[in-house]
Amino acid sequence: MVALDHNMRRRWLSEKMEDINEKVDQVAERLPPKRDSIRSVPDRDQRIIRVFPYFIGMCLVIWLIGYLYVGEFTFSKMIELLCLVFVSCFAILGVPCLIMMDRGVFNNWVMFAIAVVMTSFMWISGIVMGQVYYAEAIYDMVEVFGLHLNDVLQFIIGFGATLALVYFTSIGVLSVICAYMRQYVARVFLTMQSRVGTGERGKAERFFMVPDIIDVEDVVLEPERDQHTFHFASAFSLWAYLFILGLLVSSYLFVNPLLIEELGSYTMLAVTLMLSMFTPALVIPWMVVKTVGAKVKSRAPRDYFLWIGARRRLFTTFMALGVFMMMFVLSVYLGTNALEIVKNYISFLVPLFATTAVYAGLYVNNFETPVCEQVCEKFREGKSRGVSRSDDLDC
Repeated sequence: MVALDHNMRRRWLSEKMEDINEKVDQVAERLPPKRDSIRSVPDRDQRIIRVFPYFIGMCLVIWLIGYLYVGEFTFSKMIELLCLVFVSCFAILGVPCLIMMDRGVFNNWVMFAIAVVMTSFMWISGIVMGQVYYAEAIYDMVEVFGLHLNDVLQFIIGFGATLALVYFTSIGVLSVICAYMRQYVARVFLTMQSRVGTGERGKAERFFMVPDIIDVEDVVLEPERDQHTFHFASAFSLWAYLFILGLLVSSYLFVNPLLIEELGSYTMLAVTLMLSMFTPALVIPWMVVKTVGAKVKSRAPRDYFLWIGARRRLFTTFMALGVFMMMFVLSVYLGTNALEIVKNYISFLVPLFATTAVYAGLYVNNFETPVCEQVCEKFREGKSRGVSRSDDLDC
């Protein structure tokens, strides 16, 4: 009976997703310009990968200079500046990445409008909760340079800066992640393919948690092909996983009595932005593996999908729930105000909800299809050089 109810719920959810997909497709058909082809910039990924280590070094240098310039040598200020520097630098990186970004189903102004809506949601929630940390943080930053702003300019600059962080940082982070995915994911699958029939187990098999009882006979890619122009179900799935991961991480932070006592409101805001901006680096790689349909074939009656093992490594529902409850009870036991814990928790969930929504929309609109196509193409080319029959390819 329980299994029947579960299947009914899954069927209902699938039907609802299909209805939403069709409505989104109708909107995409009406909005100009129509997508005619995917624009690809030659050597774009190589440029990003080549520059990225120097970019990280530059971020650390800027952080160190800023830390010395501020002159407040505390752990709280160190963490706050580190987070803000990385988020801001990735926003700057997002500007050239936007120019090189592939065309999507929807034009860039649509994605920018979504970012405006999500930023407005963050600010309105802050005003309602009486925690407009974004405006106050901008005000304190400009004061460091000897500038003083009235309330109107403080609001305009604060909102614009938050919008720039939400939109351009998302593009910068996604561009870097997808550049590495396009460059190296196919190599991982080909490495697994090279060990087929040898009985050897490498790092890739262990990472994807391929059971030891499975003797891998073939590695194939069967990408999820959908008739929809914009895959809303994929965007919703990515948003949900990013949000769940954020909940897990926040369980360690915002109900931790030591961090609540040690870090101030601005530092918590900086950590919030940092976490919500960079959690996609943990989720998108295995989402790419899922999209390309990577799996291993064996004598077992069912194929083993690699993305399931990757997801299992990242998410454990009971662990997340257990960590939250443990930290919450510990916080209350040590005398921390339970209402304050909940308030801090909600103040994190709002920007988490907003930024992950922008990430999910941008990824599915501009990055998912090019990544899938290029990973499959590189895998097909590498596999054709390693096998004698071209009809063995499933991608």
